[in-house]
Amino acid sequence: MDIEIKPRNPLKKLLSNLHDKLEDILFFLIRKTPDKFMPSSIMSWFENYLDKRSKELQQEILRQQWRQVHLERAVKEIHATQKVKKAQSED
Repeated sequence: MDIEIKPRNPLKKLLSNLHDKLEDILFFLIRKTPDKFMPSSIMSWFENYLDKRSKELQQEILRQQWRQVHLERAVKEIHATQKVKKAQSED
């Protein structure tokens, strides 16, 4: 298994944080606005956006779980090879 560690991009992280904050503000404003002032087109867009976003988050959770499984497997393989090398050096 070949694992490559890349440095994090600070600009990408900043933009992601900004997007998250703007999303939170938008949700707050929509939640606080009474339904009678909210056009139905915005409400349907909001529902579609929430569905899309929840699916994206579920996919990200699955990716992270698979990544965790692969990393745990890699750690087990590393420990196994270290034990073999240690046993060979003791002989």
